[in-house]
Amino acid sequence: MPRSGTTGVGAALSHASGAAKLYEPLNPESGLRSVHDYFVFPQSTGRDPGPELDRQLREVFRVSLRMRRGIWPEDPAWKKAVKQVTGNTTRVSAVKIRLDPRVDTVIWKDPFASFLVPYLSTYRGISSVVTVRPPEAAAASFKRLGWTFDLDRVHAHLSRLTPGAAYLVQEPEWAAWVKDPPMIGALLWRMVYGYLDTVLPRSDGPPVAGAAPVLWSNSRRLLAEPLETYAGFFDALDLELSPQVRDAIARDYRDEGSAEPSSKTHDRARNVTQANAYWHRVLEPVEEDAVRRITAEVRGSVERRVGELA
Repeated sequence: MPRSGTTGVGAALSHASGAAKLYEPLNPESGLRSVHDYFVFPQSTGRDPGPELDRQLREVFRVSLRMRRGIWPEDPAWKKAVKQVTGNTTRVSAVKIRLDPRVDTVIWKDPFASFLVPYLSTYRGISSVVTVRPPEAAAASFKRLGWTFDLDRVHAHLSRLTPGAAYLVQEPEWAAWVKDPPMIGALLWRMVYGYLDTVLPRSDGPPVAGAAPVLWSNSRRLLAEPLETYAGFFDALDLELSPQVRDAIARDYRDEGSAEPSSKTHDRARNVTQANAYWHRVLEPVEEDAVRRITAEVRGSVERRVGELA
């Protein structure tokens, strides 16, 4: 989900020889022009994704350049001018892939494809890495950035895909929570991982015939043991972990920079190894208690897959 480390994991995987990152083509603000809502959903749990999603996926798979400019009101004048010419990060990433003949593997970095993971694995043969960060950290990021999403829409789609699932139960506070950024972060955390935990097979269960691997990434272990963790990912995804790639990943996860929360979405001056600790200086105790109550049941089930998150 957003704020779960998809940028860092996508960057690390794209260090592999022949790999390149396609950045958030399903982002309705900066991605494909055919995408109009945050988060896309299959039509059903079966093979048919529905005509709209099928069209969007065909654009992703052929690395379409039909992207929005992604110009934000807060962009300085020079950045707006550059984006008018080159487009934003998403379009630039697509252009690089289209122009580089060495690319044979696309790392599709996209939290807005969260609810497509089971469909892509089962019916399209696409492997996925599900990044999981503690819900307190996600909620704090949403509070820090003031992020909101239409959770009623997300809930309606998930109710159609997994009717009656426990993770979809709405508490009395729902109407207030869906207007409050940290609670939005916690509720989205519960719905993203509740859905995936409900639909995806467990590692100790029977495998789905023909399905591509779905790997789960515990951010605690990733930050503590990045090289060991990525060695497992690269092996499962059939990517080459060369000495040069190891060096690049080690640089990405250096223990340096500021441990203070920032107002930027992606702040290069922050210490990535502290990503699970920033929230302590952002959430109030009452918010922390609410986040834990909102996510407790799903968190317990997800931790049985990935180990303790904090």
